[in-house]
Amino acid sequence: MKMKIRSLIAFVLLSTASLTILFGSPGTQPSGNPQTEPEVSMPGILSSSSDSAGMRTRADTDLPSVRYGSHIDLNQPSVTLEQLDARSLTLEPNQIGVNRSVEVSPNTRAQKFVNPDGSQIIVLTIKSSGASGIGLHFRNFALADGEEVYVYGAATDSIVFGPFTDKGPWGSGEFWSGTVDGDTVVIEFYKKTDENGQGFEIFEISHILAELDWRFRSNEPDVLFCEVDASCYGDPEKNAVARILFNNNGPHVCTGTLLNNLAQDPYFLTANHCVNSQAVAQTVEAYWFYQTTSCNSGVLRSWVHSPPGANLLATQGSNDFSLLRLQNNAPGGAFFSGWTSVAQPIGTSVFGLHHPDGYIPPSIPSYLRRSTGSITNTNESCLGLVNGYETGWTSGSAEPGSSGSGLWNSSHYLVGVLSCGPFPPTCNSPRASYSKFANFYSQIRQYISSGTPSPPLANPATFVASHSFRASWRSVNGATGYRLDVATNNSFTNYVAGYQNLNVGNALSRSVTGLNASTTYYYRVRAYNGDGTSGNSNVVSVTTLTPTGRPVVITNPATLITSHSARLNGTVNPHGLSTTVYFQYGRTTGYGSRTPNQTKTGNNYQNVSANISGLSAGTTYHFRIVGTNTAGTRYGTDRTFTTQ
Repeated sequence: MKMKIRSLIAFVLLSTASLTILFGSPGTQPSGNPQTEPEVSMPGILSSSSDSAGMRTRADTDLPSVRYGSHIDLNQPSVTLEQLDARSLTLEPNQIGVNRSVEVSPNTRAQKFVNPDGSQIIVLTIKSSGASGIGLHFRNFALADGEEVYVYGAATDSIVFGPFTDKGPWGSGEFWSGTVDGDTVVIEFYKKTDENGQGFEIFEISHILAELDWRFRSNEPDVLFCEVDASCYGDPEKNAVARILFNNNGPHVCTGTLLNNLAQDPYFLTANHCVNSQAVAQTVEAYWFYQTTSCNSGVLRSWVHSPPGANLLATQGSNDFSLLRLQNNAPGGAFFSGWTSVAQPIGTSVFGLHHPDGYIPPSIPSYLRRSTGSITNTNESCLGLVNGYETGWTSGSAEPGSSGSGLWNSSHYLVGVLSCGPFPPTCNSPRASYSKFANFYSQIRQYISSGTPSPPLANPATFVASHSFRASWRSVNGATGYRLDVATNNSFTNYVAGYQNLNVGNALSRSVTGLNASTTYYYRVRAYNGDGTSGNSNVVSVTTLTPTGRPVVITNPATLITSHSARLNGTVNPHGLSTTVYFQYGRTTGYGSRTPNQTKTGNNYQNVSANISGLSAGTTYHFRIVGTNTAGTRYGTDRTFTTQ
């Protein structure tokens, strides 16, 4: 017997209220009444990018196992978890699975392959029986230079996440990998020779329930029969809407919308009761173009799965909104939705675009739907939401999974965010409650409207040495310069001398010097132009090296390539000790040849090059830099070049 996920959920109603949250619990926040702001409207615009939004598959990823020809046996799981009994689970609204504890490290029943150059490929597989999707929660992630971790599923066309390097994408050593389809996930760890990186731990996984596990006790329909396929309409906003998957003590789903700010920065609007903390924002994955190929075709079009990662810029429970800046750009073909800060009166014709129910691609039922109606109340309240809109639908409805989706007026300006709806969802006089864009516009204006530039996105530090590192950030459209802060605490009350609001001009990086060894520092950056200065970027942490130690080496691209010669290039930090540097090269990763030794000293990064000759024309060569001192040896990553 089938079961609807909402039948598993014990909703808590406040007194005799007829509305409950669609599908979460916004926290109590200040009043949702709007602040005085000039009324502003901005039309939508089609993305000019051809970006893939960070999505890669096994076919277009240079996996180490493919590079070295390793044959992985996916029938040898390192860990197998038993199938769950869905009847024993207690799920929150919008929750589509659970987190399960595991204890996995590179030594957990791994398949190990030793490569000709001495590096290793360590493969772990985790099987969570019956899952329709799995994600991994890493902690204590700390790899040595040149080491990489990839995560993917068993299918040959699986999405690939990674390479994860150093301390992971957030620099903290803890992160979620992203979700792969199926009940088996593969972790591929490329480990360098004689490196002493800490490695990693996987201490829990997300287990997304299979559809049958959701539907075993109920005769309710999969999705309400009155829902309308959005592909039956020509709204360009369809391509601004994404299904989002995030982890908050278990995998959950909601809907959200890409907003236009002229610069096409990936600002994404959803509900506070979906994403209300930075920890949750970092787990947000977006599924773009989750629609049918044509009206009522029942066939999904090609969709794009953007890897996890977002910064939470603004959020409020009483207005039930959250504005995120996605780490990955929107995909080519996406639409940046228009919006208006003008409050809408009763009787305004509106439509909503949303993903009902609890599915993610490649499942079909949650594809994009359209609801049509009008605003029937402009002082709507339900649970945490205050002073919102109530809509009455003349076609379509809204259900769990639709939370955070947008409401547009007939001029195609976004005016609200879905918060609440009747329980159980119904096709009988359907209605829904939305927060007002006009009420929270003042809290997000600096990001999407002002001539002031958007906050930059700070990158992880590079060229980390004992007494310095290089801070860098992505460019911001309209910015004429940037200001840098560096501090010894992440609340930025203890600034490093000379690095408080430092004007670095229009550069996209800055060397930070005069630091202490073995010390953790934090940096952030702001953009400015003639109209003002943006808010702060995300905060990046970086720990300087010990006073002395093994050298740090980086293999750079070859130059001056001819038919029979080339120049090999690299960078070395001797790390306070006299260091011998050379290059290995050859037609395979076994190399076989090397350049003469060079000696470098100091505690800063220095360029190294060596000319090689006697090569064969039209031939691909491998090479890497090697550095050795009394503390040990380090090998740079392998690079290739092809002679003319």
